[in-house]
Amino acid sequence: MPVDHSVDNTLPMTFVQGLLQGAQNICSAADIHRFVSAAGIAEHLLDAPGARVTYDQFVRLYQEVALGSDDEMMGQCSRRIRSGTLKYLCASLLDAKSLTIAMYRFTRFWNLLLDDYRFDCAEQSGLVVIALIPRDGSADMQRFGHELMMKLAHGIASWLIGQEIPLHAVTFSFARPQYASEYMHMFPAPVSFEQPHTALSFDAHWGAMKFSRSKAELLPFLQAAPRYWLFTTLKERLVAQQVRQHVLLNPKQDCCIQDAANALLLSTRTLTRRLKEEGTSYQLVKDALRRDIAVQQLIHTDLSIAHIAQGLGFDSTAVFHRAFRGWTGSTPGAYRRREINGC
Repeated sequence: MPVDHSVDNTLPMTFVQGLLQGAQNICSAADIHRFVSAAGIAEHLLDAPGARVTYDQFVRLYQEVALGSDDEMMGQCSRRIRSGTLKYLCASLLDAKSLTIAMYRFTRFWNLLLDDYRFDCAEQSGLVVIALIPRDGSADMQRFGHELMMKLAHGIASWLIGQEIPLHAVTFSFARPQYASEYMHMFPAPVSFEQPHTALSFDAHWGAMKFSRSKAELLPFLQAAPRYWLFTTLKERLVAQQVRQHVLLNPKQDCCIQDAANALLLSTRTLTRRLKEEGTSYQLVKDALRRDIAVQQLIHTDLSIAHIAQGLGFDSTAVFHRAFRGWTGSTPGAYRRREINGC
């Protein structure tokens, strides 16, 4: 397995589907095709069970849809949020005397724009709580809209103080989705579903912090959106992520759970239990890493499938094909077909 200290996780295609579900409300089929193509996503994989995309692909799709639709919320809200809105939103926060005041302004700004929902910002029991609340029973923001609003609030708050804020909790009003385990890549906190409101909370000591951000710093932040606020950097606290990093740095094919347990100063029983509590196992973590390396190399490099299979420690290309289909539901070649056909 090749050693690469910066192998990102991949995302399930359901995140892409959620983004495009809103875009389809305001864009033509031809527009959607153009956005997907520009992001380097093979269109025949959009509905493939188990299909994955890289962070780079998802960020590019987000940027293409937001700019191409002239809607920075990409059809997720009942009205378009025109290009430039987030710039003026962030500019209105720069002279706030504390993070809590800035986030109060954040909620008031959105309440001028949203018809079906309102934001609340309040301190409760030592926490700053930011909640998205429907104005009436007809409010029907799509699931990705809820996810995006929470990431936007968290991302802007973290940028203002210059570091990612650990969250106390994230709640969503919708039912637990099948891909719920993937939220570890987006939210550095316990996540629960079917709650009264979609909300996030963080310790009030963060809210009391003063910050200093200039208009000159704002443009680079917005130009890089959404990569640096969409995906959390705090997931390293998870045992599964520590195991993933160990396997990544020790790429021998026979790397076993005992090796990982020793590296983390845990017994194998404790490591197994901790991984189970996080909804995974040593083998699942190891397979997910190999899957993510394979997907990224198939999409972003010209390495042959045989070379990728060999680098991942497979005895033959046929064995790699079977494993890859088990991971993603598709063949390795399916991730290359877009570039080959030029479509």
